[in-house]
Amino acid sequence: MTNPTSINIAEVMDNPEKIEWILNKIAFLETELAKLKKPQNQWLTLEEAAVELGKSVSALRQRVKNKKKPMPEDEVWKQAKKGHAISVNVANFRKYM
Repeated sequence: MTNPTSINIAEVMDNPEKIEWILNKIAFLETELAKLKKPQNQWLTLEEAAVELGKSVSALRQRVKNKKKPMPEDEVWKQAKKGHAISVNVANFRKYM
């Protein structure tokens, strides 16, 4: 895919297309900025972490509690007791992947 910053949009788009492109670019940049502003050592719910990592909740749960190769508890994930909510440290999860 061509890098959007290298496209001369004046040559290839009319005004409504330019506006749409700019709005999409702004939305993308806002999303990236929000990611940068998030604390890096934050504990998220399993559902929030799944969204952040682009994985399903089920896949994330299976990965952190894998019987053959579990991720370190209290460093990557934590749970008060069995049956309670699981929290995931996304930054540490990425390190162990």
